[in-house]
Amino acid sequence: MSVIWEDLKFFLKRLKSLPVSESLRLGDEGFCVSTGCEFENWIYYPEKIVDVNLVNEAVKFFKERNMSFMWPIYDGGGEVLRSSGLYHAGELTAMSLNPNKAVKPALNSSVKIRSAEKIPDEWAKTVWRAFEYEGDEVSREYYDLVEAFNNDRESFSLYIAELDGEFAGTFLLTHEKFLSGVYYFGVIPELRRKKVAASMMNEICRLSQGKTITLQATPAGVPFYESFGFERLFAMPIYSNEMNVF
Repeated sequence: MSVIWEDLKFFLKRLKSLPVSESLRLGDEGFCVSTGCEFENWIYYPEKIVDVNLVNEAVKFFKERNMSFMWPIYDGGGEVLRSSGLYHAGELTAMSLNPNKAVKPALNSSVKIRSAEKIPDEWAKTVWRAFEYEGDEVSREYYDLVEAFNNDRESFSLYIAELDGEFAGTFLLTHEKFLSGVYYFGVIPELRRKKVAASMMNEICRLSQGKTITLQATPAGVPFYESFGFERLFAMPIYSNEMNVF
């Protein structure tokens, strides 16, 4: 199993264990996990998908909760998912970086990055703005999820970037023995192109302490990560009960 799937498995198993989450077992190692937030619901299944009944069971789990979900395909089976009424909703690009080989960009010395351990609500607000989630106000469910992330400090760390006294960007790191997984990496729209993202990635390289850094990039994010030295590993097809999850 590639480092990307190892880290995604780590992230989703920890997500499943959070007190805000509900889950359903699928086969020997697979599972559904719903956090109650409309954009953080997943199906993890580390085998080729051949069983229509399994697919229907997973779809029913999310339908009962009125939630959309992301189902990254490990080893094929898209035709089974499509036959069950799911959509090929896009692709993520699996990428990795040896931090010792990172390209060092020009940084903005005004950008300050620190732990958000004591300000999880501000981290949640900044993520909401950076990813342009629907609605002006952060949902109660998302505040609860972020609080759960923050309480599981053996698995996750939240970081926030500031520029000229304004919260500008965020990222979350997972803590595995040999890997640092990057999630929720984003900058609020009005402060993009001010080297906030480069400063955050530079800090991620420092924090990784030599461990391989992994992430799943949206199409819009791939050029930035490549400019920093990330290597494309493979495309990760995403299926969903919605047309487009990005």
